[in-house]
Amino acid sequence: MTVAPPRRVLMALGYYDPQLHRGITRYAREAGWVLDTSMAHYGVIPEHWHGDGVITILLTERGDITRFISRQKVPVVALYADAQHVRVPRVVLDDARIGQLAAEHLLERGFTDLGFYRFSEYQAVRGREEGFQRTVERAGRNFHLLDWSGAARQRRNLNWFDWLQRQLANLPLPIGIMAQSDHRAVYLLGACEAAGLAVPEQVAVVGVDNDEQACEFAAVPLSSVDCNRERMAYEGARLLDRLMNRGRPPRRPISIPPRGVVVRHSSDIYAVADPAAARALQFIREHFRESIGVEDVIRASQTSRCGLYRAFRKHVGRSVGEEIDRQRVEHAKKLLRQTRDKLHVIARLSGFSGAEHFSRTFRRVTGDPPSAYRRRAQPVGEAP
Repeated sequence: MTVAPPRRVLMALGYYDPQLHRGITRYAREAGWVLDTSMAHYGVIPEHWHGDGVITILLTERGDITRFISRQKVPVVALYADAQHVRVPRVVLDDARIGQLAAEHLLERGFTDLGFYRFSEYQAVRGREEGFQRTVERAGRNFHLLDWSGAARQRRNLNWFDWLQRQLANLPLPIGIMAQSDHRAVYLLGACEAAGLAVPEQVAVVGVDNDEQACEFAAVPLSSVDCNRERMAYEGARLLDRLMNRGRPPRRPISIPPRGVVVRHSSDIYAVADPAAARALQFIREHFRESIGVEDVIRASQTSRCGLYRAFRKHVGRSVGEEIDRQRVEHAKKLLRQTRDKLHVIARLSGFSGAEHFSRTFRRVTGDPPSAYRRRAQPVGEAP
């Protein structure tokens, strides 16, 4: 019996991306592929390459990699949405949902003014902006666009850092801003510092990609949407395997939902003008893992029950009990994503009285049971 040789696949990424590489190599290991990773090290097309398939983020309308791939006559999968005229199957991020999650995070923190910082015109950026703006406007809040790409088209020789400082100086404060990526969010933090604006007290900032090196070592540790790039890469490799086995391509791009917002100091604040509501929110944030109830929050707020209820309806949009549940569920989501702990352990660490109370509350708040959320949110191959 003749054994088929292993598939040879070119990973045409052009640079090293830890999340994309983990997803592709995880699938390659399962499938027994031989991976050509030379482009991650040298950024150039390998000479005299011959293989069975290509997975890439480098396609352009008329580029060297596009011409190279077209000559190979092998299946190709792209991991991004741009260069639509290049007809290849794609696995993409759900960019509208990414923008929605960032907006919801800032809305939950009480911001009435929310902005989006756009530096470039990629389709993914447009999708994030549209999802963010739609969510802000549906909530009846004020949307602000910081559009460097548009400003640069209108005025040549415009310095983007000076421009960004001027934009920040003209915005209402406090404000929550989503940047199109972690890279641009780090520069936004620098512009806030140069403009004398405190982060997160005056400007809360959220990025995209959850690049841990960029986020953890920023001037202010950066909150970011974990957009599930590792799963996107894994599913892209799975699709390529199907195509190499003569399977039919999907009719439309496969969309991968984000995992959630990873909250760090840059947005870890509540923009609430009412002092009693602010004290109550701070108390909940510091004590939700304990067996606190509404009465404990009322005492911490230093106001009456009726006064606190009115303040929460006006400034938070939820009841005190709903806010306790929300913060517990958000913490539980983090543990479900990042650990293999059993549900009764996560329930205890998140302030719930038991696994049944945890599951019931989690389903009511999110619409899903905890087990379904964990399967969807954990990296490929890491769910218990």
